Amino acid sequence: MTVANVKLSPSANTKGQDVKVDIFQLDQIPDAMDKMGWKIAPQLMRHWFSLRPAYKFTEDTKRTLLRSDARMLPNDRYNDTIVKMEWARPFIKDKLQERMNNWNSPAGIVELRNRLKLAGYSPNMCVPLGMSDSARVLDATAHVNTISVGGLLDTIDDWYGAIGNANLKFAVSGYSGTHQNRPAFFVDRVGIYIKDTYDFVDGYKNASEPLGIWSKNSILTKAESVGYLYSYGAGHYGMLARKWSGFVPVFNSDFRDWQDKHNAGGDFIVFSDVLWLHPLPNQRVIYL
Repeated sequence: MTVANVKLSPSANTKGQDVKVDIFQLDQIPDAMDKMGWKIAPQLMRHWFSLRPAYKFTEDTKRTLLRSDARMLPNDRYNDTIVKMEWARPFIKDKLQERMNNWNSPAGIVELRNRLKLAGYSPNMCVPLGMSDSARVLDATAHVNTISVGGLLDTIDDWYGAIGNANLKFAVSGYSGTHQNRPAFFVDRVGIYIKDTYDFVDGYKNASEPLGIWSKNSILTKAESVGYLYSYGAGHYGMLARKWSGFVPVFNSDFRDWQDKHNAGGDFIVFSDVLWLHPLPNQRVIYL
């Protein structure tokens, strides 16, 4: 069959295309992820497809939700059960170690003071922070530092499909008091979690963001994608049919079209569970 510039259609749509193609349905992508051995990306995408009615983030609504008190998020606007730090840790170990070494930077200590003030702190008071295992609660009450992880240049794998780029966030668990006659915070544990958005907001002005070249069974690597797009742009459809039969480009706009046709599919905020680590020796007492 000839590979052509085909618009993806939902599974319920059995209408033929203008040319003969191996029809690839948008909601088959999680199955392809399963076949490649990915674990988290297909779960997140299936969750997105399952939400009804359709809900689309805009840049403004996404920004507002990310800045709001995470404890107040509606149940269908977040998921905190799919992404596990045990799964994520191998992908982000270098960034994790980098920020673990300096989460108590001057900016981090300023944020710690702010969190304590919101909890009613004044000098010499014993005020606990971070007494929860929920990333949403920690995000609202004990978060002190953040680092960006992931990027568009990463290898296409389960992390790339599930998270891509996100915020790795650091919260503290401990209590305030005094040390050597100085106001201080005593850190028992440092909690690390991921906060991300799973959405198909297009930041591109004149084109929709590409999300890879997919078939029913897999996605092309970045090197293969360059070859595919070169052949496609040059009109070498015979080459596409011989070498990449069944593969089609997927864009953010395809997911928006799916939402419009089905009134289903919802953008949401992702929280992982919390990885708790012991503070480094020089991080156990933070002077306020």
